[in-house]
Amino acid sequence: MIDDRDEFAKKDPATMADLLPSVYSKKEWKKQWRLFHLERRWATIVGREVGRLTMPAFFRQNTLWIYVQDSAWMHHLQYIKLDLMTRINKALEDDPITDIRWQLQPKLPTVPERSVPAAHAVDPKSEENFQQMTGCIANEECREALQRLWHLFAAHSDDESP
Repeated sequence: MIDDRDEFAKKDPATMADLLPSVYSKKEWKKQWRLFHLERRWATIVGREVGRLTMPAFFRQNTLWIYVQDSAWMHHLQYIKLDLMTRINKALEDDPITDIRWQLQPKLPTVPERSVPAAHAVDPKSEENFQQMTGCIANEECREALQRLWHLFAAHSDDESP
């Protein structure tokens, strides 16, 4: 098996501009790159209202799949499908799509909220001890930042004695 690095090692040094097309084609990133550019200009291409409720999802062969927020909009978009294809193909220029399909936008997983302990008063003696320990830090800005961080930690710590 030939290692890709061997291919590049045998040649003279090349610019990134010369190497990127080869890397993209080997890794099949071209479709993802097209999708990235399409997504960046999406609202301009399809219009603000449609752009707000949809987003390009992925390519499957020459079909563009579009995420839509609800089924009512999927139904409406079917009526303007040819106009959307024309606009999208004008933006894609060299590699046009032949069809558009719709898919409901997947729900993002919910992240449980973390409970943050309530802030409480910091023991003055502990704070004084920490300030003495950090007093040897020469950079005043760093020393004060570390002391503020410690104070914030101590005030929100579950244990009353930091």
